[in-house]
Amino acid sequence: MATVIAAAMGGVYALTAEAAVTCAPSVFKRQMFANTSFSGTPLTTDCDSAIAQDWGTDAPAPGLPDDRFGVRWSATRDFGSGGPFTLIASGRDGGVRVYVDGRLRIDLRGDVRPETPTPTPGATAVPAPLSTYGPTPVSKSVDVSIPPGRHTLRVDYVNRSGAAEVAFTAVPLSGAGAVTPPSPR
Repeated sequence: MATVIAAAMGGVYALTAEAAVTCAPSVFKRQMFANTSFSGTPLTTDCDSAIAQDWGTDAPAPGLPDDRFGVRWSATRDFGSGGPFTLIASGRDGGVRVYVDGRLRIDLRGDVRPETPTPTPGATAVPAPLSTYGPTPVSKSVDVSIPPGRHTLRVDYVNRSGAAEVAFTAVPLSGAGAVTPPSPR
């Protein structure tokens, strides 16, 4: 039996993780994990009309740790007549991955890391280890061609330590079909 654990506020509805959560069309289903591998049962599952979170240094929900947690959003959206879209993701103190129909389109964990200093003249700089991916917000945008119709979006965010912040949007480029806006709940 589903138990409501928080009142609806700003398009977010919180339910117990055991509840079968069904979100309105084009609204993201959000699952929060007490780890960065998205393993096991999510501690919280709810619906989220937009991905634009700034939890600061607090846990994103009761029962989750302040650091080393993962949040996964998924939704099937109607991309209208399709066309070119710009996918934009940003995050801080962790990493963000964006998938369209299961295909990785943005990888902020692998693409945007500070470089370590070059050890000797002429040597190649190497990416810093993930553990040093730090407090500076990073963002990435990519232009993709999306066929007409409905497509699945998935955004994975992990927080390693410190302030947690993540955002994602899909913006149609000139002449592209509009993404169906989230339905009010």
